[in-house]
Amino acid sequence: MRRRSEELDLGRYDTDKVPNGYLRTYDRVFEELIDRPVKLLELGVRSGGSLLLWRDYFPNGTIAGLDVEPPASEPTADRIRIYQGRQEDTSVLSKIAAEVAPDGFDIVIDDASHIAAPTRTGFWHLFDNHLKPGGLFAIEDWGTGYWERWPDGRAWRAGEPHHAGMVGFIKELIDEQGAHDLTRGWYDEPLQRISRFDSILLVSSIAIVTRKLEAGQRA
Repeated sequence: MRRRSEELDLGRYDTDKVPNGYLRTYDRVFEELIDRPVKLLELGVRSGGSLLLWRDYFPNGTIAGLDVEPPASEPTADRIRIYQGRQEDTSVLSKIAAEVAPDGFDIVIDDASHIAAPTRTGFWHLFDNHLKPGGLFAIEDWGTGYWERWPDGRAWRAGEPHHAGMVGFIKELIDEQGAHDLTRGWYDEPLQRISRFDSILLVSSIAIVTRKLEAGQRA
């Protein structure tokens, strides 16, 4: 397995993806995309350090970033574009897609609000309209839903269902993954539809949804 993060000097990048160990997960799913001309969108870019990381991680890729408050000093680098806006503003998301990835994004990474309502809006708009078949949508820090002090979080309590915040949103995505059973009442009854997802990779802090390929299409 090629671990692209081990080929880079990670100390150069001002991003919490390095100390949090998120790149170990991304190395697993991005390996086949490293040298391709990918189009990547990251929601929530803080200082812009992660955009420089992705620029170097994908040497032939085009990287776009969105933030409510873009970096005061934007990274000066080829193949990077930064936009101002909110993750739930669908008009801004469509504008970015039209300018950067008119054929769809290969990768979207949501590191923005970590609040369910805007995350849900941004996810479904991008997934349905601007993510390529076979594309990857990563949602970071979904565990905020377990935090009592988080705006839409609630502490986990033994024996009680937990659907608060981002945890509840991730469970909604699992329902979509199970659409073939969710839409029928018994194993021998006809299903109404299959999932729009090929798979969900769920690890601590990150959920990665892969969009199903269209019939007859290859990755």
